[in-house]
Amino acid sequence: MITELPFLLSIAGLSASLAGLAGLVAGLRRSDGLRPLDAFRLREIVEFAFANALLALSVVPIATLTGSAETAVRIVAAAAGIYLATIAAILFRRLRHADIAMTTWIRIAGALDIVIVVAVAAAIATGSMAVFQVMLILLLARPMVAFLFVLASFDAGPPGPPPAA
Repeated sequence: MITELPFLLSIAGLSASLAGLAGLVAGLRRSDGLRPLDAFRLREIVEFAFANALLALSVVPIATLTGSAETAVRIVAAAAGIYLATIAAILFRRLRHADIAMTTWIRIAGALDIVIVVAVAAAIATGSMAVFQVMLILLLARPMVAFLFVLASFDAGPPGPPPAA
């Protein structure tokens, strides 16, 4: 049995909560309209949050199936790396398609992605649950930082022409 189960369930729960918050924000912003960048970020938050929940939860059944927590860590870390590479390509395609300029967020997300890749590689190489937990925290930080940028965009006011004076 995996003794880190409470941690893994916490990551999954936080990820699901973050996805729910993103949905709530999108629903509340519908009346004001969403800027393309905000819509991009909110969609990204939900996608990362769901993937993070699945990654955190999948360790337990894979460890049971393989009989080894170390093997499960390696398999799930590899899946996380594949997911990160795939979603990064999809996100860059969406950016180009929506004609969204490179912003501070994209640079921060890129830097965070590099750190996540290092954690993924370390988890695969070592099979260490502690390294895997760091990787999950970094994967959770990715949509959390995006959420902070969405909240900061509220200070800019609703999109469209300024209100008449």
